[in-house]
Amino acid sequence: MKKIPLILALLLCAVTARAECAANTCAKQTFGVSANAEIYVKPDRAHLTLGVSDRSKDLPAAKERMGEVLRKAIAFCKANGIADKHIQTSYISIRPDYRYDDENQANLLRYYDLTQTFSVTLENPDKYETILYALLDMGINTVQNISFTTSELRKYRDEARLAAVKAAQEKAKLLTGAVGIKLGRVINIHENQSYGYPAQRMSQNVAAAPMDFDGAGEGFALGTIPVRAEVTLLYELD
Repeated sequence: MKKIPLILALLLCAVTARAECAANTCAKQTFGVSANAEIYVKPDRAHLTLGVSDRSKDLPAAKERMGEVLRKAIAFCKANGIADKHIQTSYISIRPDYRYDDENQANLLRYYDLTQTFSVTLENPDKYETILYALLDMGINTVQNISFTTSELRKYRDEARLAAVKAAQEKAKLLTGAVGIKLGRVINIHENQSYGYPAQRMSQNVAAAPMDFDGAGEGFALGTIPVRAEVTLLYELD
């Protein structure tokens, strides 16, 4: 009867020792490595954010002038095959500007600053220059942003992810092999969300003639856009 407590005590010590071993000294060492990859693709979408602005003390007249420009611009876009869903207008912004009149001790209106923007998505980015310059000729006087993207982002991002995993595996083998460490199994994989949206962007407040990549100024070379991915692999070490 006296042996039973002794056996239980030994079992308890063994379980405790294994728990301490797993939590501390017996835990396997790990090795982490990160790598990234880029897939370069030809964009099939162009996104233009444009606007028209006016400055006047006559608010109704300024709004009418801007409205006329926007109506012409939107009609032109539709006539060139741009679907309604790819044309979006924003609310008009009106900012009054005042000056303080010392004689009357009051704020007097100097003028109103009015701005309204609209965005257009082109399914054929090769038409970008033609559309842009035609809209500028119609009175559009602000180019806020131009970007180029791909409609197959998921497809190309998955390709970039696989390429990043392969690069991380090759990097891990190279580094550990150089110092004689033997890699075990991958116990964790994490995608680092540090990549930006795959777009080639130009932003400007005034219209300017775009130059090609050779700097010749004879046209805009569309080129390619990068789709990026970055992963981190965590290995056990044998």
